[in-house]
Amino acid sequence: MISNPPALEKFKNRISWKDIKHEKLRSYLQICLEEEIGAKSNNKRSDLTSEACNISQNGAAKLVARENLTICGLPLIEELLTIYNANSLSIELFFEDGDCVSKGDAIARIKGNQKLILLTERTILNFIQKLSGIATKAHWFSKVTESDGVHLLDTRKTTPGLRELEKYASACGGSYNHRMGLYDRILIKDNHLAAKGIIKMEDLCIFLSKIKKKNPEIITEVEIDDIKYLIPAIESGIDAVLLDNFNPDQVKEAVKINQNRVVLESSGGINENSLKEFSKAKPHFISSGAPVHSSRWMDVGLDWE
Repeated sequence: MISNPPALEKFKNRISWKDIKHEKLRSYLQICLEEEIGAKSNNKRSDLTSEACNISQNGAAKLVARENLTICGLPLIEELLTIYNANSLSIELFFEDGDCVSKGDAIARIKGNQKLILLTERTILNFIQKLSGIATKAHWFSKVTESDGVHLLDTRKTTPGLRELEKYASACGGSYNHRMGLYDRILIKDNHLAAKGIIKMEDLCIFLSKIKKKNPEIITEVEIDDIKYLIPAIESGIDAVLLDNFNPDQVKEAVKINQNRVVLESSGGINENSLKEFSKAKPHFISSGAPVHSSRWMDVGLDWE
């Protein structure tokens, strides 16, 4: 048995804040601004409540954690202030994305015009609560798997248009990022095989071998739903095999057969209740969309000083 599959390190990628496409993010934040104060074509484009209350003085407020969490989304605040024409506000951050924050901790301080603070408050909180929810759940998942030497991968089960931010949040929690889209890896799933009429084991091996030879530099993975396809997949020369809906005992058997020749990824409905059993089976990675699609928003509030 070799020590590690050749492609193992290629799977250990985490998106960072500098990897975010900021022009795309700013366009999205412009939509957020219009949600709050109306479109530019709307003559009533404003914060009616703050104007009615005649709020105009300076002040300071803190973002405060109402529960223990893994924080995420703090660098986004500066981008948001630019789009909301609130650059006159000053931001002091007390944590960095990925840090564990305790209930009652002040996360950041915002100083400046109170009307601008109130304008940006809800959108800032929405992003921080959502992204911290993903990071917090990913942190819990990754701690469970890493205790067995297994790594966590996220999936493409993300909110349309927010994939980069949500994958960034899962990375802040300790997950590795699987492919970002259809453009950066080859992942041959059951529907691809069905479309090509691939059923026999020998046909699978030939099919995968041809694809890998044509794309030697691209990570190539195949999804199998029966352990009988594992050896043909390994012998094809591809980089990884996704064990789809295998139970933990089947994953253990696959690990034994594989002998570290290819990267093994276990996937399919793995949640908090089943995660430890799959982790003990020791595939190289467990992939789960749960930290993104099943996380809840964390409780973060804004308090005036």
